[in-house]
Parts: sequence; structure tokens; C-alpha cells
Amino acid sequence: MHKILEFQAVVLAGGRGSRLPDVGGSVSKCLLPVGPYPVLWYSLNMLEKVGFQEAMVVVLDDDKSNILNALEKCPLKIKYELIVIPSDEDWGTANSLKNLSNRVTTDLVVVSGDLITNINLNEVLNLYRKHDAALATLFFNNGPEEWLELPGLPSKAKPDRDLVCVDEETQRLVFLASASDFEGNVILPRLLIKKFESVNMYSRLLDAHVYVMKKWIVNYLIDVDRFTSIKGELIPHVVKKQLSKPKNPAEKKGTSEKNVELFKDIFYYAVDQGYENKIRKMSAYNDHTLGSKDVYCNDILRCYAHIPNKGIFGIRVNTLSSFCLSNKKIMAKWEELTGTPLTDRLHPNSEVKTKQIDETSTVGEKSVISEKTSIKNTFIGANCTIENKVRLTNCILMNNVSIKEGCVLQDCIVYTGATLDSNCSFQFCIIGPHHLVPASTTGVHQLYAETTDNMITLG
Repeated sequence: MHKILEFQAVVLAGGRGSRLPDVGGSVSKCLLPVGPYPVLWYSLNMLEKVGFQEAMVVVLDDDKSNILNALEKCPLKIKYELIVIPSDEDWGTANSLKNLSNRVTTDLVVVSGDLITNINLNEVLNLYRKHDAALATLFFNNGPEEWLELPGLPSKAKPDRDLVCVDEETQRLVFLASASDFEGNVILPRLLIKKFESVNMYSRLLDAHVYVMKKWIVNYLIDVDRFTSIKGELIPHVVKKQLSKPKNPAEKKGTSEKNVELFKDIFYYAVDQGYENKIRKMSAYNDHTLGSKDVYCNDILRCYAHIPNKGIFGIRVNTLSSFCLSNKKIMAKWEELTGTPLTDRLHPNSEVKTKQIDETSTVGEKSVISEKTSIKNTFIGANCTIENKVRLTNCILMNNVSIKEGCVLQDCIVYTGATLDSNCSFQFCIIGPHHLVPASTTGVHQLYAETTDNMITLG
């Protein structure tokens, strides 16, 4: 396998999951189980498959030990260093990137810690390499969102949508904004329409939060010191600046008495370090065929978007819907996602006495499954106890869950440490962390969780 040395990989895994149900838990979003492993494992496995030897993983200080313990039990060859950020401060993703800037020595690949995909990341890296881009991004065109009946209380929350404009011929990403920023019509800059002759606008793409960027963007981020979010602020800003040109020295303002420039715009940083510009001028290559414009329209900044075909699987586990959907599809997509068969579907240190467990179910370490149970398409974490006459269908059980005799669960999520007493019957319900459900409780589309004054977002 080719080793990738020209990029450093950064995985952002410090989110609590604000779009996931708030049920008083303290599980980090990156540790939510998808199949037999936590979400974070899939991002690291993707980097490992493409040739990365090392990765920096940004995590909350409070989560560091739990994440280390979880990853130690996962099959990984890639070396990872956990970079901690304060748990009691509301740091944005841009702040997290600035925090590790002293470790950045090459161009960067920034990946979200909640991404699960079977794409070959080289497709994005090669797009970046081919055009010597400032930025390359990844979007999935998954088509209409798959409808799922979700556990828990009904929610009317609408998903966030982006407006993404990509030049059809060159794959240039020429416009990026949140749809919520516009109340009515969307007006594109006239210069954009003039420069790019065939622009496609998308409103239903999924931003994978994969960004390949020049090292100078990090330097710019630090010096400007006004961005808090990579996705919401920094990336749209860089994309917008493609339409600009460097100011002439006579136009620049803001110098000290010693004629030292006080403000440096983005073009101060976006300079060729080698012979790239001379090579482009000597070459007959042009990135577009129509018109008489020079290669890249003489743009110093160039941003690109890779949109793979709809056969590529891509999902971000940042909502209840995507959490359930990823677990629903993970076993069927396993070899595509990981490149290897799943050999230990039932952990060797577990005790599974029942024969009524299908091939789409997994059981974690030191869990005990009694003989007279029926388990279908269900993921059971570590140290769980499932007693006789229990039926589980399409469920997700986290660690240290206890299900007493006679319980029937369908399409439910049971969080860490919860206990269900005997003969409970639930459909499409969520049971919160360490919650004790009394015997013979029944419910449909309910949330059972401890209510405290200091509830913490689960995720």
C-alpha cells in the first residue's frame, strides 16, 4: 500500500452531538456504536486504507480516557495522537485547528470524526493534486433522504441544507452557503456567472466534512483570528475569495510609520512556493474548453468539489436518523467500507447461548445472551446481560445494559447502564443512560430517561 507522506491527517472528534437526543448522558458522539465499533473507528480506518500512517485526533479533555480505551479494542494500524481541547469551553472547529497549528508541517486533510463512507479518499486527494488547489472538498449526492420511523418522541426539526454551486466542466466549487441564510431568492455574484459558464446548483448534497487544504490556510486562520467554524465560516470565505484578485500595492491601506503592512489579506498567504505558476504558463493545458480564458482564469485561489456517483455510500452520524440508518446498513456494507470481512461478529469473550441470532447482529465483549432469546438485526455492546424469553428486533444496546426476562423490544435504543425489568414491551423507544425501567412497562415512541437540572447533550 502506498504511504501518504505529503499530507497530515486531522480528525475532528470533539463534538457532543447537538442534533442527537438530549437524555442526560455523557457519551461522546464519536463513541456511539455503529455495528461492532465506535463511529470514530470508521474515519480512522478510512485514512488507514488509503495509506496514512498517522493521524491527529481532536477530542474533548473529558473524553480522552474513554476514547483511548475504546480505540485500543479496535483493529487499527494507523498511529493516532489525541489532541485535547477544553470540555468546559465552547470551542468551534476552527479553534480546534488553531490549537494544533504548531504541529502542522505539510498540507492538511481534515476529516470529521462522525463520517462513515466506502469512498477511496484518493479521488479527493488526486483532484487537489491535479489542480494544485487551495482547497478540495467532498460532497455525497445520496438522492432523497431515506425515510425512517425513528425511536423516541416525534420531532419536527428540519435538516440543515447547503447551497452548493459547482462548475460542471472544471469541478470548481464556486459558491457555498447555508440555505437558512436566504429567506427568498438566491442571488449569485455577477462575476461568478460571467466567469463560469455552466454552473450546477445543489441543495440536497451531504457535506462530508472532508477538507484537503494548503498549509497556508492554517496560517491565515491564525493571523486573521475571526473564524470559529471551518464548515460554516472558513470554507465559504475561501470559496468566495476565488472571485477576488490581489490588490495592487498602491491600493493597499493600513501601514505603520515604518511602512510595515498591518493587514495582510488572503493573497498574501496564497503564493506559489515552487515553479507551479511558471509551469502553467509554459504548458498548453487548459482546464476549460470554451472561450479564450487563460488556464484557471488566472485565479490564484482555486477550490474544488468532488461529488462521487450515487453508488458510493456516505453518511455522517450526527442525527438520530443517521445513527439509526448507519446501524441498519452497516452489515450489508461491511466489506465495502472496511475492505475486510467481519470475523468476530460475536466477540470471542462473549457467552452467546441462543441459536436464534441472525447474521446481521453483533455481540460485544463479556456480554451474556441466554438460551431462550430471539435476536434479529440488533447490536449489543460490551458487558450486557440478556435473560430468557427476550426478543430484540432492530435494536441498539450500548455497554452494561441489562434486559430482564420476558422483555420485547423493537426499533429501540438503550443507552449505557440502563436496566429493563421483566416483561417490558417497547416499540420505537429510547431508554436513557443508567435508567431503571419498572417491570411490565409498555410504550410506543417514548423517551425514558433521568431528568436532572444538569442534563448533558448525548453524543
